[in-house]
Amino acid sequence: MKINPFNPNSPTGPGMFAGRIKEIESIEQILLQTRANKGHGFLLLGQRGIGKTSLLNLVKYQAEGSIKTKDETLNFLVIEIDITKDTTLYTIIKKIELALRRKLAKSEPTRKLFSDIWNFLGKIEVAGAKVNTERDFDKELLFEEFSYSLADTLKRITAKNGENFESTHDGILLMVDESDNATKDLDLGTFLKLLVERLQKEGTQQLMIGVSGLPKTKEILIESHPSSIRIFEELNLDRLNDEDIKYVIKRVLDHSQELNKKRTEIEPKAENNLVRLSEGFPHFIHQYGYCAFDLSDGLVITDDNIQKGAFGNNGAIEKIGDKYYRDDFYNKIKVDSYRQVLIIMATKLDDWVTKKYIKSKFKGQPATLDNAINALRTRGIILSKEGTKGTYRLQDKGFAWWITMNQKKEEK
Repeated sequence: MKINPFNPNSPTGPGMFAGRIKEIESIEQILLQTRANKGHGFLLLGQRGIGKTSLLNLVKYQAEGSIKTKDETLNFLVIEIDITKDTTLYTIIKKIELALRRKLAKSEPTRKLFSDIWNFLGKIEVAGAKVNTERDFDKELLFEEFSYSLADTLKRITAKNGENFESTHDGILLMVDESDNATKDLDLGTFLKLLVERLQKEGTQQLMIGVSGLPKTKEILIESHPSSIRIFEELNLDRLNDEDIKYVIKRVLDHSQELNKKRTEIEPKAENNLVRLSEGFPHFIHQYGYCAFDLSDGLVITDDNIQKGAFGNNGAIEKIGDKYYRDDFYNKIKVDSYRQVLIIMATKLDDWVTKKYIKSKFKGQPATLDNAINALRTRGIILSKEGTKGTYRLQDKGFAWWITMNQKKEEK
């Protein structure tokens, strides 16, 4: 039985950190600055499948001390939270409190100390307050209580003496993932900016905030508070170049030797097509590779394996589409005319397409086309060409391939 060395369902597969040296070094430096009480944050932006979650996992291991950073072993307390459409100010605060409680309140004395510091949340819950809407509590007062409690906690876990918890830490790393889901009501940019400023006033800057999400996250933060992005170092994850992709493939095939006691090889033409299909997305490399390996004899991946693994029934394009594209195509847009625009654009893959070309193929009124394009742009489903009016493209070829395959299925 052969074990597949490609791992599309894990954010930490072999070779996932190829081409990320600059970003890793930047985050390492911020960790060291934060330990020295000069903390700030990082804003990690990139398309889906580009490797944001993988990089966050690496940062977690470095911060907690599982991996050395610049020949030093760090000891941060790491809190990980995800943002959804339902996330409110209260739920963010509660998630942070729960994570801190689990990691700090281990003995009876420390449980009592923690409860004393964070007792304001207990008062809200005892009162039975409904905290899902703005009118149910004073958001400003809730923020004040929270920031003071977090500052007190930070001082105690970083101090070497006094009434503290059982273990000391270099600081707290708060990682906020899926931040592009933040609603306007959450006011995420304002919350994070004011939190950093409040901690500075309280004399502690040993909180490092890492925010991750799709490129539109930056706009969400700016809309919430125009200067909120000043507290972050912006890191944009680009697609891997061809050499980096080949390095990932080599690392995976090296891993096959460990798993199966025999190294899997790949034909040169198959490797070139895997590079082309993956488009520089680490997750796509693993998904295309996984499907191709399944069709192979385990010893050599052929070009036929790559082609059938990608375009065959239940192949890589279908799997990637179900994970990344289906929601954009069916759930984020409810109007057939909007989908018609995507189908027209898919014939050009991810090349730039003019509105004039789309109009020549579009079956509907000009006003309907205008509404469709505006909606698709606003929701980040298509991209506008900077500095050129009326020119758009899909985010990647994979989306175009999936749309085309999906249409053929529906026509049967």
